[in-house]
Amino acid sequence: MIVILLGILDILAGLSIFTINFSWGPTLIGFSSLYLIIKSLPFLKSIASIIDICAAAVFIFALMDLAHTALSALAALWLIQKGIFSLCSS
Repeated sequence: MIVILLGILDILAGLSIFTINFSWGPTLIGFSSLYLIIKSLPFLKSIASIIDICAAAVFIFALMDLAHTALSALAALWLIQKGIFSLCSS
């Protein structure tokens, strides 16, 4: 059950980057980045968690207009595919 919830939250975090131009988008991206960092901290020895933290950093840089669009899209695709695989594996 927890795997399904985390998979859905990963998909939502990945989709949040596409809301950057809306007035409520930066808030959603900020919460998504915070979620990714908190979720990844206990599992720092896992490469997936390290990539999640990097994706959160890219989202934070995107909020400050410092990340390239392709890098943001790559981070979003990582989170979306990881969420889909989490849903499929449960």
